[in-house]
Amino acid sequence: MDRDGIRWMSSELRSGDLAVDVGAYKGGYTYWMRRGVGGEGRVLAFEPQPEAASMLRRYVAAFAWQNVSIVEVALSSAPGETILLRPGEGSSPAASLIGASLPPGPRGLPVKVDTLDRCLAELAPGSRLRLLKCDAEGHELDVFLGARDALREHRPAILFECEARHLRAGTVEDVFAHLAGLGYRGRFFWQGESVDVARFDARVHQVEGRRPYANNFVFVPSPSD
Repeated sequence: MDRDGIRWMSSELRSGDLAVDVGAYKGGYTYWMRRGVGGEGRVLAFEPQPEAASMLRRYVAAFAWQNVSIVEVALSSAPGETILLRPGEGSSPAASLIGASLPPGPRGLPVKVDTLDRCLAELAPGSRLRLLKCDAEGHELDVFLGARDALREHRPAILFECEARHLRAGTVEDVFAHLAGLGYRGRFFWQGESVDVARFDARVHQVEGRRPYANNFVFVPSPSD
């Protein structure tokens, strides 16, 4: 987890908000999101890996997190079914629909796929999405394409991970451009500062094995929107 991202996310959330955690895995961000939205709010935590989703359900039951719903589905640009790739048996934070940075011979797991727009219409009709967190291991653009209506109508704040090494096609800047086209402006955290994404360069800010390493980005609607 990214401490700067957690602090930013917590500052954006208010009691009663609806927040979405795409790629919840072990619930590190879900925990802080549920605190931010309070008892009157709600968190939808999307996790396609059955082992991780089962663990999250046990957390929800054990700690009586009544404001958290676990949704065992992968989000993308269209509904259906696909193969989730993992480096081995069992759940992994590296699980990906892309698999660009996985070692040779990944294990495939059939998973259900849906769009955020469809899921919100079914699971939270009439609610306004306040914050969207996305960790999709290279599938971020497809997640945002499947959330087109929510991004245009609800204008949520967005916290997402994006890394050049996870992408099979396109660049991190392509994801930025898509969000900019929807009226968003973005920043990233670097050496304790918040920096405009116009200054992002993967050759400088995403060098494998070197710290600091910038892979979390925050986008908010432009002031004129």
